[in-house]
Amino acid sequence: MKRIICIGECSLNIVVSPEGKPLGSMPGGRVANTAAILADDDRFNVIMASEVSADPVGDILMRHLERSGVVTSSVDRFTEGRTALNVFQAPDAASAPTAVTRYEDYPEEAFDIVWPRVDEGDIVLFGGYYSIDRRMRQRMLKFLANCAERKAVLIYLPGFMPQQEPRITRVMPAILENLEMAHITVARCSDLELIFGVGDSSECYRRHIDFYCRSLITIDPEARLMSYYAGAEHTDVPVSADLCRTMMWNAGAVAGIVAETAAAGLTPDGLDAPAEPVRRRILEAAVRSAASAAGTITRHWQEI
Repeated sequence: MKRIICIGECSLNIVVSPEGKPLGSMPGGRVANTAAILADDDRFNVIMASEVSADPVGDILMRHLERSGVVTSSVDRFTEGRTALNVFQAPDAASAPTAVTRYEDYPEEAFDIVWPRVDEGDIVLFGGYYSIDRRMRQRMLKFLANCAERKAVLIYLPGFMPQQEPRITRVMPAILENLEMAHITVARCSDLELIFGVGDSSECYRRHIDFYCRSLITIDPEARLMSYYAGAEHTDVPVSADLCRTMMWNAGAVAGIVAETAAAGLTPDGLDAPAEPVRRRILEAAVRSAASAAGTITRHWQEI
């Protein structure tokens, strides 16, 4: 059974209508939601490395991960602080949010977890603000270096909320270190524009990413495209407009990328310059997984 280790934030999303009426809640954190989707596949042993408070919100998130089949032995339960909450504005449960307000109260010290074992061929998915947070940066960096040394495949999601770090220059060194360690980077075009000030994915890859990470997969809801850049070559796959407007499709797309990479037995060396058929299979798997995840929103949704 292929092992997939997911490192990222666990949070709870509260969704309200544009008029302010509470509609419901669902687990948040792109890495955590990706872990829950992947754990449904019995080909994979999915381990989540994260932290939540020992509060009722943390209990909700832990139950959700465990019901999904995710191993939570590497999720720390801290007592000084509260689990993160995001309040999203959206017209209904299925639609992607248009605005967000964030509430968090993390302890000052880094999360205290026991890192899982990593072997050659494992997949390590990491990203969001967790991967650049100064509280845990040094421990994270050492673990990722160990993963690379053991020839695991590292997949990096660089996006995070502007509220978490309004000054990008503070975290840019950590972002570049992550890019250099990653074998695949998966980013929304909005993330690239926030970080690098370049919204065009092709230009951003050429100017800012290719030097560090050869494989970039971009998700562009406005253009309705997923693209895979590898050196001088790139592959595009269309995405339907209806799919782009759903709340879980992004995590579903990432899950498809991870699953296809794992199922195909791709190695770090093989991801330096993957052939066109490989790139296309990964993107098509991402689209299928995104559609599947968007259709299962009721599994994650709790009405208020």
